[in-house]
Amino acid sequence: MTGRRYPANRRLAWERLQRGWSYEEVAERIRTEMSHAGETDTGLNANTVRRWETGERWPDPRYRKHLVAILDKPADQLGLLTPDELAMRPQAETLHEFRRLWDMITGGDETGWDRASVLRALLGASMLPLVAPLLSLDPQAAYAQAKAIDPRAYAEIVRCQRTLYWTSPARPLYEAAYAHTQLGTGLVRAATGTSRATLASALAESALLTARLAFFDLNQPAVAQRCYDVALAATREAGDHALAATVLGHMAFIPAFGHDPTAARSLIDAALQHTWHGVSPAVRSWLHCVASEVEARAGAGAASRHQIDLAATAITTRPEVPEWFDYYDIDRLHSFAGYAVLSAGDHAEAARHLAKSLAGLTAAGAKQRSVVLADLASAHSSDGDHAADYLNQALDALQADWYGTGLERVRAVRQVLGDSREGSQLDERIAALATSRAALPGS
Repeated sequence: MTGRRYPANRRLAWERLQRGWSYEEVAERIRTEMSHAGETDTGLNANTVRRWETGERWPDPRYRKHLVAILDKPADQLGLLTPDELAMRPQAETLHEFRRLWDMITGGDETGWDRASVLRALLGASMLPLVAPLLSLDPQAAYAQAKAIDPRAYAEIVRCQRTLYWTSPARPLYEAAYAHTQLGTGLVRAATGTSRATLASALAESALLTARLAFFDLNQPAVAQRCYDVALAATREAGDHALAATVLGHMAFIPAFGHDPTAARSLIDAALQHTWHGVSPAVRSWLHCVASEVEARAGAGAASRHQIDLAATAITTRPEVPEWFDYYDIDRLHSFAGYAVLSAGDHAEAARHLAKSLAGLTAAGAKQRSVVLADLASAHSSDGDHAADYLNQALDALQADWYGTGLERVRAVRQVLGDSREGSQLDERIAALATSRAALPGS
């Protein structure tokens, strides 16, 4: 068997990258597991792990069980089973795995989605021509026809929904995107060959969009987490490091907003591992901005500013970016920078960054306007009239372009006005806006 090459194990490499581990860290964790099990150290090292991933060697059974343990994944999901071993899998396993993914994204009864709701949303998104062949079939048989679906058609709908993000009400678009992600999950599970990879890439984009709507627009972090999980699984199928890095970066916002900076930093570290695989420097710049917000929310002003410096260095080359990466540019960098400088207590510099961001925001950045205006109010907290004016402008922006994160930022900054008359008037406007949003259908 000496000199034989096996297929490169992308699944094993991907799981390592997701955790931000080096080859040596994997080897060390396996050695630790072996020690706990009373097994003899066999000289496993980083080069052995590298050779497993490149296909130069196949992991011995004594290592496979420890890989399953440290990565917390079944052997088949780690590419550790031979074709003969995979052939022994019961036929029902495929359906079971699809059901698990379906339950992950629908959340059971929690979100109230059923087959009828999905189909209504598909109709609302003008997708009937694409899925008509599937509607007359039962759920199990429907996705068996996935290979008859043109992956480009599915991807085109994702592109259109992504464009609508900047101009459409969040709730209806979320429902359509959610349904499209559900459809893509089934199509990917049934597809094969190049169609599978193409569909998986589009599914990752769809699930990412759905998660962004759920988290940033509608304040539903639990639903967002499930969608991010689906997006991350799809990036592995597609082999897309840029999408994987971006999904992990978005996932970091959930623990960051939940006051768990340690978990957020771990996700960013894993995301940065992917940027060494031909990813646009703009994605790396954005990840440093996400890291800066994590540190700012943790009260680490100096660390937050350092991350902004790294972001600015990465974006100076004005590199080409993926089409789907439409929520970050130099003006958004100024927005992140303003928030970082605020956390460090430099209100004058923060105001300069935020003013640049506000001046550069286009229609595609309308949702961000409320956040920037709220931060400008914070930067002028020593001048009550000025701060109140910015907060009122932020509420005007929210009435025109709803953004859940924007309202939360306004509520947080409003505290700088204390018990003043301006503060009381803002409380009335905030309450009225929140009530009007709650009264909308589907809110």
